[in-house]
Amino acid sequence: MVYGLRALVAGRCDVCRHIAFADDPSDETVPFLLYVWLLRGGERPMLVDTGPKDLETFNAATSRYIPGGIVQRAGERTPELLAAAGVDPADVSHVFVTHLHPDHYEYFDLFPNAAMVVSDRGFREALPGIRPNVMRALAARWPGALRLVGDEDVVPGVATVQLGCHSRCSQAIVVHTAAGRAVLCGDVAYLYENIEGPRPIGGVDAGEWHAAMARARGAGDLLLPGHDPLLLQRHADGVIAPAPG
Repeated sequence: MVYGLRALVAGRCDVCRHIAFADDPSDETVPFLLYVWLLRGGERPMLVDTGPKDLETFNAATSRYIPGGIVQRAGERTPELLAAAGVDPADVSHVFVTHLHPDHYEYFDLFPNAAMVVSDRGFREALPGIRPNVMRALAARWPGALRLVGDEDVVPGVATVQLGCHSRCSQAIVVHTAAGRAVLCGDVAYLYENIEGPRPIGGVDAGEWHAAMARARGAGDLLLPGHDPLLLQRHADGVIAPAPG
């Protein structure tokens, strides 16, 4: 199975460089974009990550290293993004979550018929921090709404690879596309500079990061960072690969 893959911009922020790069202690900032990744080509659309929902709470919690917080322009909230792409949230079959930080999973309750695909490693550690709206969505459809995974093929053409490092539940999502096997690294690699330097992200063990990136590199042909604005220059309109047909 081959999919179309497109990155949809779900917000923007400026992040302190000591978060982006382990070798830079500066409080100066680097621009980030937030992405929701849309997969098309199967019977139903699928997503990787959902974008943030409660910006006020998230911005208050991260103000030390995301000064000014996440800002969303008109049309950048997840329901608006999907409407513009012609996707009904009720049609989405799977939401793959790179890791359980709110800006990556918090809109799961928008998808009444989707399975939430989460790394089994670290899930229970993250459970106390999962937002109430997501817990209600999971509880209403338990156990079908939650799929805990390891290194495995989840659906034809989409696999998960456990990375850890950024958080114990961090995983890469590997998508077979016409451009090759695209590896969505989540926050294990925020920027292309992390991948291509290579430059470890801040706040993690360097050895664990290099091991995680080795697993990501071994999983596919095209590594994609979680937050780099340059992605839109390398892939016009965020289209990594067009949908087949």
